[in-house]
Amino acid sequence: MDLLRHLEFFVAIAEEEHFGHAAARLGIAQPPLSQGLQRLERALGVVLVDRSSRGARLNAAGRDLLPRARALLEDAEDLRRAAGAHGAAPVRIGAVPQLPIRTLAVLVTACSDPPEIVTAPSTELLDALSAGRLDLAIVMHPALLGSLQSGPVHRMATALLVPAGHPAATTPGPVVMRSLRGLALATPPRSNGPAAHDLLLDTLEQRGLVTTPVNAPDDRAALALVAAGRAFAITADPDLDAPGVVRREVAGEPLPLRLRVAWRGHRPAVLDAVLDALP
Repeated sequence: MDLLRHLEFFVAIAEEEHFGHAAARLGIAQPPLSQGLQRLERALGVVLVDRSSRGARLNAAGRDLLPRARALLEDAEDLRRAAGAHGAAPVRIGAVPQLPIRTLAVLVTACSDPPEIVTAPSTELLDALSAGRLDLAIVMHPALLGSLQSGPVHRMATALLVPAGHPAATTPGPVVMRSLRGLALATPPRSNGPAAHDLLLDTLEQRGLVTTPVNAPDDRAALALVAAGRAFAITADPDLDAPGVVRREVAGEPLPLRLRVAWRGHRPAVLDAVLDALP
């Protein structure tokens, strides 16, 4: 059992007095939160929280143990900071797959010491950040950040990738989004970042394009779907290209890739370097 992680669940539930609110704060679904608390209670041999339809309230044991749980979490955070000050471990940075590899390279070289890079969807990165497995993460915006700290929203220019045989690819110039009707959108699944996914589809609909998403976990998968003539894609990577794919600008208002840097607790030492490396 990951004791610290489950203590974090306990503290969040105690402070929010609601399982749903605690799950949103931690950036995870409610079932694993509830299961984590149950595992903690089994391990300690005591029930900590009284559940009801109105929420979650600490019982006497929960109220007694809550300060000790907070102290353990604070000590663990102090230990991580102390280890980091001694250079015991590289900084751990997470990034969504939509971040162009060129930008990622700039970011890495901006850090004084080589960081450890993890690529994963926003939801997984935020979960890892909350659990202390990452020092900071570059995630899609908007996203549920809960108690995490965050910097400004960064907007990266994007382009459309359209199958070469589609009428929108045969006409030069920017593409009006509604001209892509009937073509699916290659994009990461909604579970990777529900809020950002919904915002994109809503924006396309406002511009006259109701499209069906087809799952593409990263830009490479999206490129393959476009090359096969099955979908169009939106990318911030200026180098993404393949035979059978045509790159076009978006007509009208741009569709930027919105990113945000998030971290937990104290400001990471590499934060300024990371923020400066992003557009």
